[in-house]
Amino acid sequence: MKEVTRKCSTSGKCLGAAIYRTWIGLLVVLAIFAGHSPHVSAAADWDSALEEIHTLYNDYSGLQSALKSESARTRTLRRQNNADLAAINLKLQATDAALLNRLKTEAEAAKKKHAPLLAEYTSLGKQITAARKAGNLKSATLFEIKRNKLKAAAASARTEVKTKNTRLAEARALTAAKTKPAKDALAPISDLKKQITAQNKSASAVQEERSEADKRYKAAIASGDAITAAAAMKLSYGRIGELRTFAQQAYAWEQKITLALRAAEAKLPK
Repeated sequence: MKEVTRKCSTSGKCLGAAIYRTWIGLLVVLAIFAGHSPHVSAAADWDSALEEIHTLYNDYSGLQSALKSESARTRTLRRQNNADLAAINLKLQATDAALLNRLKTEAEAAKKKHAPLLAEYTSLGKQITAARKAGNLKSATLFEIKRNKLKAAAASARTEVKTKNTRLAEARALTAAKTKPAKDALAPISDLKKQITAQNKSASAVQEERSEADKRYKAAIASGDAITAAAAMKLSYGRIGELRTFAQQAYAWEQKITLALRAAEAKLPK
């Protein structure tokens, strides 16, 4: 009986020791996995970022090339439109320019020529009025005699000045009527240019964000930080897409300006 008891006691100790060893082993395994799982996760993230860069790179390069090409196309069309607009405005300004300049010169010359006479005639009238108010009939009479002596000349001078000014005004009205169709055709261009200017401000802000993303991308590549590089590349890619949309819209507006210019050219005075 004592021998059996000793065997059971020894067997219990063996079983306890076995359980203890198994528990310790599990703790060790868990500790190992716990210690390595962040590194495994980080490595997976790094690999995933590399794959993202690899996948996006060709699309990024293609989009960048498309933006560069389309922006150049827009700039070329804008330069041509600006040159054409300047040429049309010069033609409009030149319409009847010689005639208008001559009539303006004649009107100014007549005004200058008769200014002293008309000023004297007007002054005499004021002096007559003042003398009568003061009860000085003698002075009023003398002033009136002088004014009446100038009356015919003053009337002739006024007629000449008025005639010259009327001719100038009529010529300007005729010229305005001649140039109105072309100017009306040019009218939409102003609003289109305002839209382009407003969009350029938005594009500048987007371009600044893209530039910052590109800097982060280059810095991350230099330091071997694939995760940051991938995030920066995705942001830059998105901003390039926005810039391309802006460029395409700007080109569409420039095309509308071109159409307006062609219409204005067709309506220029012959």
